[in-house]
Amino acid sequence: MNSSSASVTDPLEEFLRSKSKGGEDSGNYRRNLERCVEDFLEWLEADPDSTGTFDDLTERTFRRYARELTSRDLASGTIRTYYAQVSAYIGWCVREGLLEANYAQRNVATEPLPETDGRRSGDQQAWTETHRSRITRYVDERAHNAADERGLEAIREFRDRALVYVLCYSGVRGGEIFADPKDDRRNGLRWDDVSIEDRTMTVLAKKQDWSDRSLTEQSINPISRYKRLLDPAGGDWPVFPTFHLPTLYETLRTGLRDEGGWSDAKIEEFVDELTGQVAVVDVLREHELTPPSINTDGARRIMRRLCEDAEIRLEDKHGYLAPHGGRRGAGEVMVRQRGFTAAARLLDNSEEVVRQSYSHIEAKEMAEDAGHAFSEHDS
Repeated sequence: MNSSSASVTDPLEEFLRSKSKGGEDSGNYRRNLERCVEDFLEWLEADPDSTGTFDDLTERTFRRYARELTSRDLASGTIRTYYAQVSAYIGWCVREGLLEANYAQRNVATEPLPETDGRRSGDQQAWTETHRSRITRYVDERAHNAADERGLEAIREFRDRALVYVLCYSGVRGGEIFADPKDDRRNGLRWDDVSIEDRTMTVLAKKQDWSDRSLTEQSINPISRYKRLLDPAGGDWPVFPTFHLPTLYETLRTGLRDEGGWSDAKIEEFVDELTGQVAVVDVLREHELTPPSINTDGARRIMRRLCEDAEIRLEDKHGYLAPHGGRRGAGEVMVRQRGFTAAARLLDNSEEVVRQSYSHIEAKEMAEDAGHAFSEHDS
């Protein structure tokens, strides 16, 4: 049967089995997941614009479902939880080859969902200690399992692990280490810009000047081991290259033609012999050709995929650990542990901006201090 004509309901049991890890709370998690997805499937069956098959699913389908959820007497967090669980199911179906893309994640689809009002500084996503622990534990296990199974071919998993650690602990902006298609100067962090010995990386900062940023001790081992595995051909290689196969093939073809002087026929005959990302990366390295860096959108997709696989769900407008939340979480730690001045240095921002961004921390501390003052005065 053609997967696109299959019923959206058919893979549900297999999906639920894949999510039952046997852990302490797996039963509750499975029941909640099943309830949310079945709600969507019941709505889909009644939707007059749908036949209930994968080939009918579009971003408009999920836009209508988002509107349906918002019409119910549900809290904003509950609406976002229902939608996130449905999106997780659709994402799994994509990875199983049943659907081309996760249309539930498209902006058109998510637009009707409720958002926070953004009035408080603490309302923005900030990765907590629990978030950092869960995502790093997951990427550690994923990378080590891949190394056991595929050895030197586990480059992608170790790249993702290094990426997560840098986002967790450096306070860096995504736009400072990933490529930006809208800005030619921002082509991604390069190995020439990283000093593992000095624990620093030099980035093009938001204010358009070059700035040295810190690599904390937590990041050093993941980056060092990943670099040994990647074995970049030169310092101009990006720290976080894309492993999108069509992009790698295009880079190889262009390089062999423009720098190697190969004919198109010779290139195609050569490329036809290559299979998989590791093989293409090996050839790029051999011919000293530089792969492109992942861009900011690619980094978001990586984090979304990792969170789905690690079963990390956030009840905010993102639903996953978005890259900017790592920077904000690092700022929270520094403000609480070292104060606003130290946080400003880590984040490469003015102390005034940091105080404004993390005013909720200062307000809470002031409330506690004021409470003690009144208690002492009135006693």
